[in-house]
Formats: sequence, C-alpha cells, structure tokens
Amino acid sequence: MNSFLRSIYQSTVVMSTPLILASLGGLITYHSGIVNVAMEGLMLASAFVAVVFSYLFESSGMGLLAAIIVSIMLSILYSFFVTTLKTNNFAIGIAINIFVSSLTLFLTRILFVGQNAFNSPKIKALPVLKIDFGVKILNTLFSGYSILVYLAVILTFAIAYLIYKTPFGLWVRAAGSYPDALSTAGKHVSAIQYATSVLTGIMCGLAGAQLSLSNVVLFSRDMSAGRGFICLAAILISRGKPKTTLMVSILFGFFDALSIQLQALNIPTQFLFMLPYVMAILTLALMDSMVRKKRLEIKPEPLENSGVSSR
Repeated sequence: MNSFLRSIYQSTVVMSTPLILASLGGLITYHSGIVNVAMEGLMLASAFVAVVFSYLFESSGMGLLAAIIVSIMLSILYSFFVTTLKTNNFAIGIAINIFVSSLTLFLTRILFVGQNAFNSPKIKALPVLKIDFGVKILNTLFSGYSILVYLAVILTFAIAYLIYKTPFGLWVRAAGSYPDALSTAGKHVSAIQYATSVLTGIMCGLAGAQLSLSNVVLFSRDMSAGRGFICLAAILISRGKPKTTLMVSILFGFFDALSIQLQALNIPTQFLFMLPYVMAILTLALMDSMVRKKRLEIKPEPLENSGVSSR
C-alpha cells in the first residue's frame, strides 16, 4: 500500500474513534429527547482526568476508569438542569463547556507548574492490540490500534440493537417522541432520560480517554478542539441512526486526518484545521436543503380533486 494512503487510512481510524464514541453516546440522549450540547466539555474533562490518573497511578486502566466516572458525573449534572429544572439545554451545555475549559486549564497550571500542556513518561497509554491475520495488508489495515478503536465498532452495533430491538430502547424513543404515552404506560420519563445521560457519560468518557491516552499521550489546553460539536453535527446529520452516525464520524475523521497529512505541503495550518468544521457546516446545510426540498415536493391535493365536497 502507498505510504501516503496508508498514513491517511491509519490517521482516519485514529481521529475517527473519539468522534464515533462520543457521537454514539450523544445519540442515545438524542433519542430520549435531549440534544446534548455538553459533549465537548465531557470529552475535555475526561481527557484531562485520564492523563492525571494515568500519571498518578502509572496505569492506563485507572485513567480510563476515572475518565468514565468524571464524564458520568458531568453528564448527570447536565441532565439535572435540563430534565429536572427544565432549563435551556443549549445555555447549560455551553456553560458546562466553558466551565470545563477554564477548570482544566487552571488545574493544569497548578498541578504541572504553570504549563498549558502536560506530558510525562509516567503517563501510560491505552493498550494496543496486535492481531496477526497472516496477511500483510490485513495486518496493516486492522492491527495495531487501541482497544477502544475495536470497541467503537462493536458498540455501534450494540447500541443500534439496544435502541431498536430492546424494551429499554423503545422506552428511550418514546421518552423523546411520546413522553405522555410513556408516562401513561407507567414509566418515568425523567428516569429514562437520566439513564441515557449515564450511558452518554460512559461513551464520552471513553472518547476523552482515547483522545489523551491513545491519539496523543498527553493533555493540552482545549485538546478536544470542538470535537464535541462535530459529534453533535454527526448526530443531527444521521438523525440518531447509529450506523449512519458511524459513517459520518469516519467522514469527519478523514478530513481531520487529511488536514494533518497536508501540512507537509506548506498549506497554512489554520486553513487545514478548518476542514472538518467547514465540512460539518456544509453537510448540515446540504441536509437542511434536502429536507426543505422534500417538504416542498409534498403538496396537498387540490380540494376539487380530493373527493371531498367544498360545502
């Protein structure tokens, strides 16, 4: 395989994984009626805590566990404001994102001697799976990635099954689409939404840990770099369908990887880093245009042709 193509492929896999994990988490709350705007903050907090605990305990497992716990706590906090207090989810989501950004920078400068980033040999990376398929091209394509890369693919199908094939998934979709009917059936809508928030916290915790303990083994200021909003775009574009979300996340991961690889061509880095976000905006605009066009095509029949008397 051509070295450039191989590099693009491997970078796409690595850059897509945090997007896939966080998007899968966000689409669960999406189905329950909550558009989770706080995924950016959840990922950033998880990335920070994963590095800190991996450094302190010299264990990637402890870093991963801490990332999940912190992400769940923040996700439940977000759900408390949105579900229980009925506040605006966009306002609370942006507030949490700003709070986490400021707090992680503050703690980084305190814990690590005034630095905006932290790197150390004591930070342990997530384990890498080496699988021997017996064929060089297969080893190149599918071996040598973090365990969370493989888990992301498995979770895509697991979450699709959970949402569309289980009673819990039915309750989740009813909480978002028919909350009154769900209440009539004896289920608490708020309890279902809190449960989905916990699942979102787990997934965003995995995404943050992948970002800081696998993609790069360090923490830097605002290293989530808008990925939470990219995930939100992926959810909206796919309308919460797990397999479509997987493909959209890979597409955004590809443009992220492409922006890194093209830096060798002396193209301004600011322009290259815009690529994933420009593509997200263009894709959302295209989807909105297609929906509007489809609605215009569905015109009601004239009254005289409908068989109903005008009297």
